[in-house]
Amino acid sequence: MKLKTLAFTAVLVCAPTFAFAHAVKTGEHGGPQTDAGGFQVEVVARDKTLDVYLLDNASKPVNSAGVKGVAIFKAADGKPVRISLEPAGDNKLSGVAPSLLPAQLDGAVQLTTQTGGSVQGKFAAHDHDREHEVEHGHDH
Repeated sequence: MKLKTLAFTAVLVCAPTFAFAHAVKTGEHGGPQTDAGGFQVEVVARDKTLDVYLLDNASKPVNSAGVKGVAIFKAADGKPVRISLEPAGDNKLSGVAPSLLPAQLDGAVQLTTQTGGSVQGKFAAHDHDREHEVEHGHDH
């Protein structure tokens, strides 16, 4: 009987940790924001344009001058597309996909920093949906 009680208690204690372990934060521009090495990146898709916002781990803007990158995401038609990213002012990089991008992105961004280091942030459409559900107090 004590073993069942201990197991149940462990599940209750760990459940919130498991539920939020992969939650993706929504950035200030409305897109999903995730870790990318020593940075945070937020991605926002509008039609064929992809904007990537570069932040430090305290979510403060990081100047994008000298940063370049590539993003690979599933397009609206489900096919993978490669998007070259170039600085587009302040902490933003931008690129244009060959086809329409969905609002919920599934793929990755790889950036080469000013010092030549490489960082990567991964995004899954279902992670952003899950974060929205948790944020608004409902679960499907």
